[in-house]
Amino acid sequence: MQVLTSGHYNAHTHAVLSVDIVGSSKASDDLLDPMKTEMETLVSRAFTAVGLAPGEARHFRETGDGLMVAYPDRAVGQLCEVVFHLDHLLRTRNRYARVPMRARVAVHMGPMADNHRYHRTYITLTRLLCASTFNDAVGYWCRLDPTGDKFGAGMIVSQSVFRNVVEPFGVALVPPARCARISVTTPDFADSAWIHLPGLDAEAVLTELSPAVAVPLVFDRVSRLSTTA
Repeated sequence: MQVLTSGHYNAHTHAVLSVDIVGSSKASDDLLDPMKTEMETLVSRAFTAVGLAPGEARHFRETGDGLMVAYPDRAVGQLCEVVFHLDHLLRTRNRYARVPMRARVAVHMGPMADNHRYHRTYITLTRLLCASTFNDAVGYWCRLDPTGDKFGAGMIVSQSVFRNVVEPFGVALVPPARCARISVTTPDFADSAWIHLPGLDAEAVLTELSPAVAVPLVFDRVSRLSTTA
């Protein structure tokens, strides 16, 4: 791995992923622990499916209803593909479960020091996961698919991950053409990001959420279709 700063700081680029359960705050108390345990099991299976050992994750963090983990930067493409397998596992699970479960996934990359507990890379990851447009897109499909057998997980990736990995190197299970660009703006963070909904058209979802104002169609004086009066 590339050392980004001095040896004293000892920071290396890491690929980071965060997962949380959609709508967990609305679940009854008796479901919270089983949901968290089940989600962790499914995430571990998704890691294994892309060739990552769950036990080798670094900087593990509990986030209430989810988790954050880091791997060496070379694993960023594999972390992007986790959402494909997690979506499949959740949709399969939802076909037989009384209460559907879905996940939000965020992927980013940045410097992390092995001997530090506070990482700006994780802060950025959290801002991505909480992006309002991303959550609107996830909520749209949760409403459209109340049983959860068509939509299981959605992902947001940072601009740097999309531009440096997903777009140029063609991450197999995350086609760039099926990703949609959004803006993420908070009081302490502003950047572009990209969302991906496995098997679904992310751009079409954004269009549904923010439909363009229709321009009235009229005929001009020479009987040709025109968009202006």
